[in-house]
Amino acid sequence: MNHKTAYLWGPLSSFTAPLAAWLINKGWHVHIATKSTLNFLTLSALDLSSSARGYLEEALGGREAFRTFHDRLRLIEAGEVSRDTKYDCVIFAGLPPNYDDARVPRAPWTADELPRVAKTVKGVPIFLVSSLWGAVQKDNVVPEELEFERRKPVSNWERICQSYEMRLLKGLASIEANWYFVRIPMLSGATVNGEPFGFTGPSNLFRELDPQVQSSAEVGQHNNREENTVNLNYNPDSTLWFLPVDIAVSMFWRFLEDESRPRVCNFVSNQATLNREWIHHLGKALGLKEVVQSERDNLNLPAVMRKLLLENVQVRTRNLFEVAGRYQLAPVKFDREYFDKVVQAGREKHWGRAKAPALATPFQFSQRLAAYYFEQFIPAQFTEHLLRKATRGGITIGFVLKDSGGLGWVLKSPHGKAVVERYERAGEKPKICFNFSGQTMTKLIQSKLPLHRALLLREVEVEGPLIDALRVTQVIDKFLREHPMNDQEISLFQDEGVTV
Repeated sequence: MNHKTAYLWGPLSSFTAPLAAWLINKGWHVHIATKSTLNFLTLSALDLSSSARGYLEEALGGREAFRTFHDRLRLIEAGEVSRDTKYDCVIFAGLPPNYDDARVPRAPWTADELPRVAKTVKGVPIFLVSSLWGAVQKDNVVPEELEFERRKPVSNWERICQSYEMRLLKGLASIEANWYFVRIPMLSGATVNGEPFGFTGPSNLFRELDPQVQSSAEVGQHNNREENTVNLNYNPDSTLWFLPVDIAVSMFWRFLEDESRPRVCNFVSNQATLNREWIHHLGKALGLKEVVQSERDNLNLPAVMRKLLLENVQVRTRNLFEVAGRYQLAPVKFDREYFDKVVQAGREKHWGRAKAPALATPFQFSQRLAAYYFEQFIPAQFTEHLLRKATRGGITIGFVLKDSGGLGWVLKSPHGKAVVERYERAGEKPKICFNFSGQTMTKLIQSKLPLHRALLLREVEVEGPLIDALRVTQVIDKFLREHPMNDQEISLFQDEGVTV
């Protein structure tokens, strides 16, 4: 069966993760560049394969959905593209769309990778994804061009966007393949259910305006509780440029499949809405009587958002409207119905802020749990392939609980089978030894804490030769991700120990 294949290069952000999920659901195969676990300390903007898998599971709707589409997805290390695959396009998206997405500061250096990526997949059309705020002229207009004089950046966000885009343009000079340039705005919740992929960008404003949220500012200054109004310093006659995430990825998918696509296109709403209009609808959805335009407010908003609310940036969209008919783009309406969904989704998930369930019963660590896990669970689940890779060269692997009097176990492979023995301090020391607490062990075996992250946080300490330690860590990390203990299994050992 014929299918199209995309090579996605860049961090999985509030745009690229939903885009990958959208393409997979539309029948595409997607190969995603990741960085090796051995290079987890580098400044590369790419995600580790374990992190990328987590983002994709979330974007696809859960682990079962991920498994359903597993054959359409490949996580490959950067520079190691599949030689037996014919790629239909390269999507180079090194800059996340929202100013507070995790990998934004690294974007300018990411752009320098463009020539190398193009060389790796020669002759494949490249789709470059940038931001509207990387192309603002002195007259505050974003043109549908590449070569022009940009204004002096008015925020650190705009400085990053400009630097990223200028480095992309420099890299294009050495590329022979066809290329296309897309600029996108910030992204908000989907039109279907109001859910964003991460509560960043516009979600910061929505959260701060919500009267149900306790702001870091004093409650008495946050709004007028008696009149149920909130003051907001914004320009009512300008437009804050953002798109629902599902509209943005749908437009990009259409753009990929359009054989008559323009070279440069600015993705914005095909029905621009002034701030005064959509903020009114947002206020009603939040249950406010009014959001009052004021020169001062006491909301705890990031400086970038305050700047975006005040400036009047215009976007040229001639190319967008030329293709709108072909893409059958319906008008994007930022009305009460849309914001009702956004507010409901935001409140259900506490606007992305962690909130522990009041009635949750925490799991407890016990030595019985540890004994079962190392003496029965690991030997039963550890595959011969992983075992050979981990114990190559006669390596023995120790797991020692720091807070249990030196209690530990040693994984060996004397005859090609996994054998686990109790660790004896007086005996031979394992060549690679992981030291951690019972609390950390409980999180690791549930796959709630990746091993590489536990090492970074120093919740796990590893002893042994560096090269062997890195190889074994990669294998154990893979095992923990693929074979987590479920709640039912752990609940059988909840009769002793301390609360985790």
